[in-house]
Amino acid sequence: MTKIPLVLSLLLLVAAPSLMSQESDYEVKTNFETEYAAIKGSVNAANTVGQLDSLANRIDALAVSYERHRTFLDKALYPETFTQAIANLRDLHARTYDRVRLITDQGGRIQDLEQELVILTSRIDSLSAERDKLFAELQDTKKSIAALRETTRKLQANIEAKDRLIFALVDSIFLQYDKNLNQLGDVQRDAVSRKLLKANVLARIYDVAADNVKFLQMTQLQPKDYAGLIDQQRQFSTKWSGLREKLGAVYQAPAAKPAAGKGAKGAAPEMRSPTAHIDSVLGDWNSRLDAMFWSGLGREFADNNVTVRPFNDATSFAASIRQYVDSMKTAGSDASTFVDEVWKKRIDKEWREALSKDHVLGQAGYAALDKSVSDLAVAKFDAKMLLYILIALVVVVVAWWLIRRARPARPAK
Repeated sequence: MTKIPLVLSLLLLVAAPSLMSQESDYEVKTNFETEYAAIKGSVNAANTVGQLDSLANRIDALAVSYERHRTFLDKALYPETFTQAIANLRDLHARTYDRVRLITDQGGRIQDLEQELVILTSRIDSLSAERDKLFAELQDTKKSIAALRETTRKLQANIEAKDRLIFALVDSIFLQYDKNLNQLGDVQRDAVSRKLLKANVLARIYDVAADNVKFLQMTQLQPKDYAGLIDQQRQFSTKWSGLREKLGAVYQAPAAKPAAGKGAKGAAPEMRSPTAHIDSVLGDWNSRLDAMFWSGLGREFADNNVTVRPFNDATSFAASIRQYVDSMKTAGSDASTFVDEVWKKRIDKEWREALSKDHVLGQAGYAALDKSVSDLAVAKFDAKMLLYILIALVVVVVAWWLIRRARPARPAK
């Protein structure tokens, strides 16, 4: 009986190192993963440079402590290796450090921007109240033409000012954060969306576009009004195009999940896409302004009994005028009324600024079209002058001949 315990003791002595080795490997893997997860969570939660400096030391210590277990951890962490795990942790730390440092450095700037948001919001609300008053005045049909023009001018200036303030407001919000929104964490993205919602940004942008549509519906525009209106619409569209994707991304944050609600005037409808209602009213603004511009230009010709081929954009307008010029040249018709009364006094004087815009004909395009019309008058003028000169020469020659015949012949010596 005494031999059995002795045998068991020998077996335990032989197996013990193997059992201790297996337990040690398990602890190495578990302890490494636990420490790794703790450091990673701390890096994600860090909001100061000091915290991240301390975490950098922890990452270095982790790498040094487990270096002797590299071969084992390469197998235990498969498909990731020990080196890759440490590299990923350091990469996360570097990206977080850059973001936190940027926010820390902008601390004073953020406070200034926050104050600017309050001021901008107040100014926008004041402009909205003034806008409502001007729209009411515009409906007063008892006003004189001069008074209506002045009200129209003030209303247009009001809408343009509100346009600028709205985008300044949005810029002030986004400047507080990294411009690359894809790099923002959920907490920061949520903070941006809350500020956008608090400032009622989408509804305010919608209102500016809707105000412009209403302005076009209620106002009788003069030719020279269009240049500024075309520029404003184009600039608004460009700004919105660059902003739409940013706003759409931010409004996916939890704080922005509920519908944005109605605007300052209850104008903006609730829609699934947070930006779709702005796209819709912007399209209405563009098409309405475009139609008013080309139909107004077409009336200039009709009112002066000049029949040109119908047009509805820059390309068809240029083609229509060139076709009319060619037909006048071919028929040899008197083009003085068209050139002097219609083109020079109306089109060139009143519509040139709008037609010369880059997104209409452009300066080069308008200059070429103006030259073709001007050449029509020059050609007609040259033909008349040539005729007058020929008639004058004939008169001179006939007179000379008659005078010579009437002169008495000299007597022969």
